[in-house]
Amino acid sequence: MNKFRRVTQRKHRVTQRTFNTPSYALLLILSLTCLTACSQDNKTNTLFENPNYKFPYQLNEPGQLWKLPAELVEISGLGIIDNQRLACVQDEKGIVYIFNLKAGKVESEIDFGDNGDYEGIEIIENDAWVLKSNGTLYKVTDYLKKAEPDVKKYTTALSGKNNAEGLAYDPVNKNLLIACKGDPFVDDKSGSGFKAIYSFNLETKLLDTEPFLLINLDTIRNYKGDETFQPSGIAIQPETGDVFILGAVGNLLLVLSRKGEMLAMIKLRPKVFPQPEGICFSPDGTLYISNEGAGRDGTILEFKP
Repeated sequence: MNKFRRVTQRKHRVTQRTFNTPSYALLLILSLTCLTACSQDNKTNTLFENPNYKFPYQLNEPGQLWKLPAELVEISGLGIIDNQRLACVQDEKGIVYIFNLKAGKVESEIDFGDNGDYEGIEIIENDAWVLKSNGTLYKVTDYLKKAEPDVKKYTTALSGKNNAEGLAYDPVNKNLLIACKGDPFVDDKSGSGFKAIYSFNLETKLLDTEPFLLINLDTIRNYKGDETFQPSGIAIQPETGDVFILGAVGNLLLVLSRKGEMLAMIKLRPKVFPQPEGICFSPDGTLYISNEGAGRDGTILEFKP
């Protein structure tokens, strides 16, 4: 008998459950039997929508679009600062770019590390957390207040084979969530049928080596027709606590409840989302998604709920 965790909303904690399932079974199981099929909505490209859920965004019609400067053509991560500014990283340089939405330009740059493959950023109070593809995390303390902010590096059990791509703050458990594009497990166990989300404890500064969430690719195949999906970004909707998982490979957006129930699966149109890599929310639920250039300008799109 192996112990696996399910996230619950009772007392905002993680509880332990026991299942007669193989090792590394789904922690938040995305079971085909628990999903109700729906016909594809040509207007919103909805592949699946739970009968008790209404997807709140019209992703084919961004309210605003910003074309990004050349230094952000490889934009790979987004974090919300306030109602006028976003923090951005790109996958070549150790720089946090502060993008002013009102001015439509980068207003400042904060150097925090050497060149490398940086894939995600999250702002928690006065600090910026940046994720590298090998699973390393960087805490940039008081990143807006100091000319040379303090930077601490935290290695995790993840490695290049996991190809960490997305970073989000989970306000319920007060941890960071890391979405992996590559292998789902930290050991050598095969997991070709899954993609994984891991939790990093902000108090202990340690990664839980048991996945917080495993996505069963059979679920993707059931509604999409193939299993092509690799997470590139993750964010928590602030008003509902729902988990939004972006996939540039597969051009999908998945929405899960905190209990791991599939709420929606949205096919992203390449014309609007040529290479969606970054995702974040403002406190009022406004959704921002960034696209790498893919042979053109990088962009940031805004969607009001």
